[in-house]
Amino acid sequence: MNLSCSKTSFAIMPIHNSGAGFNNVFLGSYELKPRKKLTFYSVFWVNPSFGNQGKDLFLETGIGLGFVSKNKKWYFNPSIGFGHGKLLSQTAGTKIAESIIPSIFLVHNSGRFEFEAYTAFYKSLRGEGNSQDLLLNWVIPGFKVNKHLSLGGFYEHLGQTRVDNGEKVTLYQFLGGYLKATLNNGVWFRFAFGPNISNDNVNADEFYKIQAFIPI
Repeated sequence: MNLSCSKTSFAIMPIHNSGAGFNNVFLGSYELKPRKKLTFYSVFWVNPSFGNQGKDLFLETGIGLGFVSKNKKWYFNPSIGFGHGKLLSQTAGTKIAESIIPSIFLVHNSGRFEFEAYTAFYKSLRGEGNSQDLLLNWVIPGFKVNKHLSLGGFYEHLGQTRVDNGEKVTLYQFLGGYLKATLNNGVWFRFAFGPNISNDNVNADEFYKIQAFIPI
């Protein structure tokens, strides 16, 4: 996330990881006043298992408020979103606003250190007897080798908090490290890798995640 306070901003963030597959994130903001922004986002999931053989794929849309600290080293962005499709409701086809998704995003960027944290709760709203709720979170502390290269630790967790049928499972729990390259135009690329420490064996024992941030 760019911590500068331009009036408007927009970015695309493609992400692919070995547990959830590929998605494209669109991020936008509009400055309401210095250090306070109206933010909005969309997440386009293309994992075919999130729908019906490529149809009814999961879509997230949401809005929030972004706050930049006085020293411009911290950025805090609570949001409220809605999920559309059938992923949480487990219905036969697409449901608009099938789920509600409150989330919090936090970034620190100063000197030699960088830090990112995120948590989101995916609450089913329109289930028909086979729904689920999910909790997604990650914590990424890092050290800047120089202005173009950083590295650090990486933790990401996705698990069920409620299911209508069966036992709750941890879908994945990744713990590893990352390498990140930052370019002069604000674009950065981050590659994370390591073991899946979940005991539920839903995904493979190893993981990877590639992510890019591309301002437009």
